[in-house]
Amino acid sequence: MFECITETTFDEIFPLLESAFPENELREKERQKAMLQKACYRLYGVRKNGKFAAVFAAWEIEDFLYIEHFAVKEEYRNGGYGGKLLDAFLAEKGKPTVLEVEEPEDELTRRRIGFYERHGFMFNGYPYLQPPMRQGQDVLPLKLMTKPSAIDEATYKRYKRLIHRIVYQYEGEL
Repeated sequence: MFECITETTFDEIFPLLESAFPENELREKERQKAMLQKACYRLYGVRKNGKFAAVFAAWEIEDFLYIEHFAVKEEYRNGGYGGKLLDAFLAEKGKPTVLEVEEPEDELTRRRIGFYERHGFMFNGYPYLQPPMRQGQDVLPLKLMTKPSAIDEATYKRYKRLIHRIVYQYEGEL
């Protein structure tokens, strides 16, 4: 079900990432493609009727999974398809999982957080800044959600440090 994306299939799936994420939450195409060479990074696609209908970008970092991107093609949203895919993906990986979400400031962000909560994620209130995805951008205030449980401050600091260093190649303190 989850097709590992290679340099050959990358161009076919990247438009789904572009349509689902704003510029400040996505690397430039060539930089995103270069991530495929990272040992702990995997990009997975799910096809429906021969075309990519969903995408997962995940990092296996030490003892946890960090989901950098998860998107379902718009025509397949709001019918339970994305939730089934997320549950199956997490069951296959079988690791504690971390992802970033926007602050719950409007209806869309609250709905997104609610989606993850319905699938077992816990909202963590620790202040979190995502390093820039592209040169010249500012940091992005987000929050971490974790599954199977909320995390304590020491775990939060460890996850943040590892995500910043491995995913964003950022060594400073945010």
